[in-house]
Amino acid sequence: MGLLTGGLIASGATPASAHPTSLERGGTTLTVRLAPPVVTVGEPSVLVAGLSPAQSGRTFVVQRLVDTAWQSIASVTGTTTGRAVVPLDTSSAGPQVLRVIATATPDLPRSISPQVTLKVYTAASCTPRVALVDADATPAARCLAARLDRWRAAGLMGVGQQLNVSNSDYLAPLTALSGRRVSVVGFDLEELAAGETYQFPDPPLKTLAALAQQGAVLSASWHTTNPHTQRPSWDRSWTSLDALLSPDTPEGARFWADYDTKLGLLRQLQDAGVAVVLRAFHEANGDWFWWAKPDPATYRRLWTMMQRRAWDAGVHNVVWAYSFAARSRAGIRAPDRLLPTRVDLAGIDSYDPEGPSADPRDRLDVTGYAAVAEKVARMALSEVGPADSATGSWNPAVLSRVARTVSPRPVWAMLWFDDASGRKQIGSLSGGLRWLDSCPNALCYLR
Repeated sequence: MGLLTGGLIASGATPASAHPTSLERGGTTLTVRLAPPVVTVGEPSVLVAGLSPAQSGRTFVVQRLVDTAWQSIASVTGTTTGRAVVPLDTSSAGPQVLRVIATATPDLPRSISPQVTLKVYTAASCTPRVALVDADATPAARCLAARLDRWRAAGLMGVGQQLNVSNSDYLAPLTALSGRRVSVVGFDLEELAAGETYQFPDPPLKTLAALAQQGAVLSASWHTTNPHTQRPSWDRSWTSLDALLSPDTPEGARFWADYDTKLGLLRQLQDAGVAVVLRAFHEANGDWFWWAKPDPATYRRLWTMMQRRAWDAGVHNVVWAYSFAARSRAGIRAPDRLLPTRVDLAGIDSYDPEGPSADPRDRLDVTGYAAVAEKVARMALSEVGPADSATGSWNPAVLSRVARTVSPRPVWAMLWFDDASGRKQIGSLSGGLRWLDSCPNALCYLR
């Protein structure tokens, strides 16, 4: 279960301290920054030091101010890019004043960086900048939302990887990262329900809880079966969402019974002290799921019913997310028309076509993002990557470039796992590991 510990995330005291703090000496600039500047006790954390121009093999000594004396806490050798990423201890609450020394060489003098401050708070101090829709949200849910708000304030974007937890090799997309961590882990509730019945050696729910406890944000979609035909979510032979507004219809009875089962899974995560971002009825503005293109009033009413049913069942570990499809072609509706009455986060799902006639330039269509962002403070690239890529030549570095062009900037970007329509996961894409390495502890600097 050490898949998330390949580099920890650190954070400075204020949003401004997420910017690089630097000192120039002898024509060399020593930069130090934290990602993110503020954490809750136990959240992973790193300090990033760098020299420009790059100096391979230079030794960096990280020091912490204790009373009035500087104590060395780590010594690392810089990479060929002149950078070093140093895990920080976040097991105790309180500020940590830090600095970095680049040791002298026969040709270069010693350099000492300006100091930066990491703030580590207790879970009781988690206060999201935008209150959650659930007034009784668990401490884990409040801390999850506060963490996303801190990332956004610091100009950071998490890197996410979706898992297929109904497959016995469901950890393969993380294993392919060779010890590197991701900051967001995605899964599907329908697959989780199936996976829990398959007697895997490592039950997926227990594993997901462990990943969250190691520092990952969990994000769940739900490809729920069609409650009329009982076929998969792509079956559009029946699309009457209004039948779900009553539990007395056959479809309503099946749907709400299914939902209660999924709430049971979320409750198990709640009992483990874990919160989940839930993307219910995602991509409803598209035309490929049975819940697609509903009447907006019906869709909003159904969302409210789902929220209230969860709360009545004692499930309060959910951060509620509206996830919509990029309006990349005719037939996909404007996503802001379906925006539920109250959500905690919204995200765009967008895939770049890689077929024979596709635009050869790696790109990401974010049409519709701005309209929803006018009404929702927290935004994400909730599903992104290539479509129909046989070779995996799509470079995810485009995600960071696009993220810098939108406002508010997304709190994470989630890559899917490889499936029948091509290579999608980070470890299967050209430049995937290189891009992940450019984001210290799976947090990309957007400024």
